[in-house]
Amino acid sequence: MAISFENDIMPFFAQYKGQMGWRLDLTNYEDVKANAELILGRIDPASDDRMPPPPFPPFSDQLFINFNKWIDEGCPP
Repeated sequence: MAISFENDIMPFFAQYKGQMGWRLDLTNYEDVKANAELILGRIDPASDDRMPPPPFPPFSDQLFINFNKWIDEGCPP
């Protein structure tokens, strides 16, 4: 099944829009696409600098898998 920004990526990130608004609009397709590799590195379960920072629980491994697949598929809107 294909991963799309509108159906799979943006709805997940929308819950963090307020906390990240000062830096990056995670609900904006162009912003996320332009920073996809950086975001992928920050949501990587193996990263020492994984987002979100405490006290928020870490993003799921499934988000990392889906986001990586989204990039591999060419970042479809």
